[in-house]
Amino acid sequence: MKEIMSANVIILNKFHMKRMLDIFQAAKQFNGSTYLYCKNRTVDAANLPKLVSFLLTVETGTALKIIAEGENVQRHLDEIQNICTSEFSILQKSKKRFLNNTETFQI
Repeated sequence: MKEIMSANVIILNKFHMKRMLDIFQAAKQFNGSTYLYCKNRTVDAANLPKLVSFLLTVETGTALKIIAEGENVQRHLDEIQNICTSEFSILQKSKKRFLNNTETFQI
């Protein structure tokens, strides 16, 4: 069954290209979708050019939401957070929500 979870983080430092590539690779390997949301802007983490331009414009001290949809979401969210551990301070994880396959979710 598909799940959707999110985590809110605060940016402490600017992103390095290595961290951006690690997030991109984790999103590509995940069996689902990963989105980053900040200041009314959303980006699919599996799209490298958009991910890089999005993360380069995120300012320090800004809240960033990581949204994951698919199967084994908790493991994927933990993986992304581990990639970002030295760059972020985790604020809050949301509760797990299950999606009915007949329903749609739009961001």
